[in-house]
Amino acid sequence: MRKLLLINLLAFAGFFAVSETAASLLQSQQGEPLALLRLVERLRLRAAPLQQFMDTCPVSTVWNPESPFHSDPLLGYWHRPNVSVSSTIRLRRPIKREGIVGKVDRYTWQLSTGAHGERLSQPHSAPELSQGRPTVLLLGDSFIFGSGLPDSLSFGWQLQASLPDRRIVNYAGGGFGTIHQVLLLRDARGQGRLIPASLAHALRGGDVLLGYADFYQLRNVAAPSRLRTFQPRCGALQPPAAEAKSFTHPRAILQHGDLQIGSVPLFQAHSGPDPSKAEQAAVTIALLDEALALVQELGARPTILWVRGNADSAPIQHLRRRGVPILDLRPPGKGLWTHDTLAPFDHHPGPLTANSWAREVAARLAKPPSWLHADD
Repeated sequence: MRKLLLINLLAFAGFFAVSETAASLLQSQQGEPLALLRLVERLRLRAAPLQQFMDTCPVSTVWNPESPFHSDPLLGYWHRPNVSVSSTIRLRRPIKREGIVGKVDRYTWQLSTGAHGERLSQPHSAPELSQGRPTVLLLGDSFIFGSGLPDSLSFGWQLQASLPDRRIVNYAGGGFGTIHQVLLLRDARGQGRLIPASLAHALRGGDVLLGYADFYQLRNVAAPSRLRTFQPRCGALQPPAAEAKSFTHPRAILQHGDLQIGSVPLFQAHSGPDPSKAEQAAVTIALLDEALALVQELGARPTILWVRGNADSAPIQHLRRRGVPILDLRPPGKGLWTHDTLAPFDHHPGPLTANSWAREVAARLAKPPSWLHADD
């Protein structure tokens, strides 16, 4: 019996060592280790009671002085206007990373918002650009928003620095998908509560940059597997208990071929299977088509910022068939070091990635306004 117990312990220790090594390699080479870090964390706690693990956050976020998020009737949640806050991402255990002296367990970044909750792309004190200058509207998820990056290193801020004669406005948001882009563009064409009429008017002759990643498809249909990732205590939203019930997530469906958008509550139990891959793709394509139509109504030119995904994904193939300009910002293979992440604290793109994107987008926007430019 003792011999069998010893063999089992040695086998578990070996498996644990392999997991640690794999996590370390991914951390230094791919820069997106959170999934394996969580696996290693679970292995560490395997012998502990389940409740002990559930009472811990392998990665947690703390806002100071308060969370910048509040519930929103259109988007489900959005940023509070005119705030400047800092966020500290903390690991449950310190970790050693190549290039950092000693072990670290936390990282702090700062963000500021404007009058309508948009992320600032220049200081509040910066002079307004003169009338008639073309405006660039950024829409997308946390990659485009610049989660984990201070204002001055975010993609929007660096793009503004690369295009000083253009006005860059960043309406991207953490956890957003194509469905949020459609809702914001509908607002610009209608009520103008978040994107005011003055900004919508300034987009005529300007550009709308639409972020796209394959993982948007789960978000667009509010898949149960996606909704279960929202954690009110460990995640970035962290609403006050009194507000948690008012946080929602938009959901798009196709009813007899017609696109319909509703909403589902966040921070509740979400069970059941996800919609099929075919349904997710069909809904995403319908959302993209509406987004492009709304951009055209605004008198702007669209460009897809392709940040993640496979070349054979149905939405990307659809956009190509339509001749929509697609700027491939996905991490390159072997070659120059042009992309980084905030690992081990966060899987989001780092300042080098934001700078590379800003340079590529600035070069694309310098081209004549036309839908004739296919992907490079």
